[in-house]
Amino acid sequence: MPKARLVPGLVLLAWASLLAAWVVTNPPFAAPDESEHYVRAIGLSEGHLIGKSDPNAGIGLGARQVAWADQAARLVSLPAGLDPRPFACETGKGSVSAACVKTARPNPSPVSLATAVGNYQPLPYLLPAAVMRAAGSPAGVLRLGRAAGALAAFLLLAVALLALYEDSGSVLSILGLLLAVTPMVLFCAAILNGSGLEIAGGVAFFSCLLRLSRQGRPARRWWVAAAVSGAALTLSRSASPLWLAAALCIVIAWSGPRAFISRWIHERAAWLTVGAVAVAVGLNRVWESLYGSRVISDVASLHQGLVAGAHEWWRALPELVGKFGYIDVDLPLVLPILWFALAFGMIVAAWRARGLQRVVLIVAVVGDLTAPVAFYAVWTRPTGYGIQGRQLLPLLVMLPLLAGETCYRNRERMSRPLMRFLLFAVPIGVAVVHVGAWYVNAKRFAVGSTGSAWFLSGASWSPPGGWVLWTVTVCLAGASLLSLALVGRERREPLPPAPTG
Repeated sequence: MPKARLVPGLVLLAWASLLAAWVVTNPPFAAPDESEHYVRAIGLSEGHLIGKSDPNAGIGLGARQVAWADQAARLVSLPAGLDPRPFACETGKGSVSAACVKTARPNPSPVSLATAVGNYQPLPYLLPAAVMRAAGSPAGVLRLGRAAGALAAFLLLAVALLALYEDSGSVLSILGLLLAVTPMVLFCAAILNGSGLEIAGGVAFFSCLLRLSRQGRPARRWWVAAAVSGAALTLSRSASPLWLAAALCIVIAWSGPRAFISRWIHERAAWLTVGAVAVAVGLNRVWESLYGSRVISDVASLHQGLVAGAHEWWRALPELVGKFGYIDVDLPLVLPILWFALAFGMIVAAWRARGLQRVVLIVAVVGDLTAPVAFYAVWTRPTGYGIQGRQLLPLLVMLPLLAGETCYRNRERMSRPLMRFLLFAVPIGVAVVHVGAWYVNAKRFAVGSTGSAWFLSGASWSPPGGWVLWTVTVCLAGASLLSLALVGRERREPLPPAPTG
């Protein structure tokens, strides 16, 4: 394979292998609210854009959660044999295996179920809904839906990779992207929900904006890619337009408002991007005005909310790297610490940037540390729910992407030892954490958290294909990522200035 294609080929192979493993080896409905999202998708497959309102569904714990969930609750009729409840058995809080799935038997009768996500934006469910009815059991139907959603997310991540990759910069041009795509990003992409498409859309849109801000006239395809990824991001969830606005503000400030606006005004293809994103924002707002839940902002007890938000943010921080199952499968603390250390190293390296880029990077760091606290205090706290890391990832992935692009643009200013360290440490660390995260989740559901570390034989529950097949697949992904360290070390001379094309 030519060197120009080797690096992106290795990354795409790793992501595809990991996504496939997550899709198949995570037990049915062993993900946040996945049975709710399953019912939402089945409703769409039956031709119902939104189900019948069910204001007395009573979903949630406590008055505030129930009041919030009742706004979104919709009744959906499921065909015979597709009731998810027998397969959504209780597997215990991070302790026992998924053996209960083996004894589950489909309910042969049609049922009507309330889903707490019945008024969510429909786009993330359309592709899964189109293929889900090809299987006959809830577990098979769910896996088809997961696979369809994972494919959409994979294509958006591929767009991000190709937008940022430059052969002249090799691995250095995508180090920030490798850190942005955490195990939690791939986990969300491989389960049935709305977050996977939103996060992948955010990664792709921000990456396209960075590509469009590079020197020289960008190819038309990057304007089209920005339009598609921006629309995918915006139409994923109710809060998505906020993340889109944040992405635009960061890149405008980082690349210089005058240069950014001048390019977008004089490029005809830019109007396609602007138009597509504007239409997507309009459709998002129309849907929310017709069906969306109403959040009553809480500013009366703002100080208490901010204090509680700081605690919530600290609790949710490891979830950015990974917390699986029904948010009950924790990673060993060493894995999130390793990932955050690599991201911190990238930010420190980016300090060598020129004036404006350095200032914007500092503001982005401060914003990422404080925005989740304010978001919880004003909007999340009134619902009775806490912060979940996956819900903030569309915003927070922008920081490693920005730091990585800053290092790449200023690579002629970087010291050779620092550059060599990043090119060596980031691929290795990313590989270790991805493989380790999958192993922790797989072991929990194969034999339970207290079971044998070697679960390939004698597992209480096994996925289709068996654990050996998927362990080999994940090891292949890890090897692909590890090999990036060897590719990066081939370049021992200072890299040339940033490309002009």
